[in-house]
Amino acid sequence: MAAKKRKFSEDYVRFGDTFIEKDELQLPQCVLCMKVLSNHSMRPNRLERHLKQQHPTLVLKTIEFFSSTAESLKRMRLDKSVEYSLR
Repeated sequence: MAAKKRKFSEDYVRFGDTFIEKDELQLPQCVLCMKVLSNHSMRPNRLERHLKQQHPTLVLKTIEFFSSTAESLKRMRLDKSVEYSLR
């Protein structure tokens, strides 16, 4: 039996996460430390645990903080992809 492939929910931004796609699989990525977690970790309790254990000082930040950080991360990715395509 194949493992369940979890999909990213916009609600996960409140835990400081966005996602990247790799091999047609969505993987959660922390917008604070940029660590890419496994698809198996794409559960609210596991994302929250990462936030509390790795970034305890940021637990009380608002969803707006995490959303703006996620947007900055997306812009950085786009900038790098444009830079690589120009070479």
